[in-house]
Amino acid sequence: MNPVILYSVHTLLAVVLAVGTLAPPKWRRSILLGAAALGCIGGLALALASGDDTVWRSTTLSQPRGIIAGTAVACAWLLAGALGSDRTLGSASLMGLASTGILLATLGDWIVPALAIWLASSVALVALVSLGEVRVGALLAIGVSDLALVGAFALHALDERVWTVPDSLAGLPLALAAASLVVRSGALPRIGIWEALDSQAAPALPLLLGGPLALLGVPLSGSGPWVSIAALVVALGLGGLSLWGRDLRLSVVGSWPVWLSMGLIAAAPAVLIPAALAALLALSAVALWPATHGLARPSRGLLLGFLPLTAGWMAIVGTAVVAFDRGAPGARPLAWSLIAGLLPLTVAAGVALAARVARQSAPNTSETIAAWAARALFVAGVCLGLLSPSALGLARDTLGDLDNVLALNGVAVGLAFVAGAIAYRRGPEGASSVGAQVEASAGTLVYSEDRADTAVMVGVFALIAVGSLAAVTYLAFEGLSYGFLPPSNL
Repeated sequence: MNPVILYSVHTLLAVVLAVGTLAPPKWRRSILLGAAALGCIGGLALALASGDDTVWRSTTLSQPRGIIAGTAVACAWLLAGALGSDRTLGSASLMGLASTGILLATLGDWIVPALAIWLASSVALVALVSLGEVRVGALLAIGVSDLALVGAFALHALDERVWTVPDSLAGLPLALAAASLVVRSGALPRIGIWEALDSQAAPALPLLLGGPLALLGVPLSGSGPWVSIAALVVALGLGGLSLWGRDLRLSVVGSWPVWLSMGLIAAAPAVLIPAALAALLALSAVALWPATHGLARPSRGLLLGFLPLTAGWMAIVGTAVVAFDRGAPGARPLAWSLIAGLLPLTVAAGVALAARVARQSAPNTSETIAAWAARALFVAGVCLGLLSPSALGLARDTLGDLDNVLALNGVAVGLAFVAGAIAYRRGPEGASSVGAQVEASAGTLVYSEDRADTAVMVGVFALIAVGSLAAVTYLAFEGLSYGFLPPSNL
């Protein structure tokens, strides 16, 4: 398919939705659902076309950026249709503009155009999260993340005199890129983008995670075993926090798959695609949670727990193979031995989290479309887990010996069934002593009523945004003076 269509379809849908706000109220919901369906198809088409190295202008359809970015856009449109109403066409229009910007930026070949388009997409996201009221935490998360991203790419370009989007980073640029991913992706619970969870901007959560994963996943993958250990430890901490206490906070649960996927990617670059897709599906399931309440509990649990036979389980198995191989005696095994020891704990935490999510009790007030959207995410996760490893960019030996993998899958499935049986027997209809009623809340920061601090923080965000734009402008002039865009490349 022509890449122009794959990129521009989301902008065209944004225009249709903007015009649709003028339509009679009884037509708006149908317009939104139609646009969301086409947007999902467009995102999935781009993900499927990413195996083709088609070049258009300064963009290239290639793995794994295309698969991750296309899936993020498809998830965002799915949420827009499932969570939207006749009053959310304007927010969905902004999301369409942001989707186009993220696709063009993540698939760009040159640093300056990619950063400029990335900042343009951030403008649409800022407008989206500011609808209704100013959400300072989300604004600052986007601004700080963009500034760190620009700094990482600028330092890399100026030091190396390389003006293409980097496939690897080291030193300070690597640290800034990691900080950009952490701040923007939802890895920090209860702050940042989680303020958008209960607003019209909730469908943008997959974009805020998928964009950084698509752009930075390649240079951050394989960043080292100690980085992986740190991420896995944080993930285990969040998993334990989710299992502790009576309330189940969605921002904490949603941060768990982000850290887990980052830990897997840092240890095993080969699992970038399945780990990123698993995190996107899990985050999308969390975004649908308030609208599905008593339904789709098992599917949420399996996606959040990275259990078999989902894409997340494939990523865990691939990382375990690497850790066990490199943790062998005589191969400097300390860090890799720690990873090999943390992964079983991660699987156990995932099973426990899935069991708690499955037994979550809530009134059956679910919206029909949202429930079907949650089931669609579960089906997508299972289908990805059943795909041939080569379809997700994995080598044949990435998952190890087939017999061992099947045995490991069988054990994990058995554990999942046991946990599910216990949850069913002692869940909402069981003994009250197990705390069957688990309340889910957004759990985000609340600012003072006088809004004085909000005004100050908005000013800080404006200064950060100006700094990011100034850095990109300087980088452009520096690159032009160096000749990074000779006529043959125009």
